[in-house]
Amino acid sequence: MEKTFALATKEVAKLPKETQAEFGRDLIDRIAAWRELREKIAEGVRELNAGMGRPLDIKKFMKEFRRRHAKKN
Repeated sequence: MEKTFALATKEVAKLPKETQAEFGRDLIDRIAAWRELREKIAEGVRELNAGMGRPLDIKKFMKEFRRRHAKKN
């Protein structure tokens, strides 16, 4: 086991049981999200390798990104 993870595990073990459970759930959720992201990246690479990619209009992309994610006052 990685030294840093082993150290973190020892520290979590010192916390109250409820807090340990919360850390465990958070870690499981984070691992699931990481695996999902890795699979999406792998799928995208497979699609690009199969010639399914298309040119990206960066200006259009950024405009849409800002529209979706801009802070609303």
